[in-house]
Amino acid sequence: MYGTIARFKVRKDKLRDFFALGKEWDDRDRKRAIGYLGSEILWEDREEGCACLVVRFTSRETYMQNANSPEQDAFYQRMRACLDADPEWIDGEYGRWDDAYARPPRWAAGERS
Repeated sequence: MYGTIARFKVRKDKLRDFFALGKEWDDRDRKRAIGYLGSEILWEDREEGCACLVVRFTSRETYMQNANSPEQDAFYQRMRACLDADPEWIDGEYGRWDDAYARPPRWAAGERS
């Protein structure tokens, strides 16, 4: 399994558009994304509008195939218009997703976020 996490802040005036994109993805776009396993949005309580998007694919290859497609780029550009700034992307560098023991959390490794 391979995945990525995007941390971002949704613009308050674009929240409805952001949710509409999620419905559009579920209804149409995920069917074309070979290897797509699932995704979820985790809303943060510490600051209004902040969230993490977790996306999972069967492999890095299927993830990259989708990420580099013109259809995904168009979808991303529409999603980006709903955000305050570019998302912070976290993928690959933190170890393998198919091994729960690949990397301890930052606090256990003495790192600060």
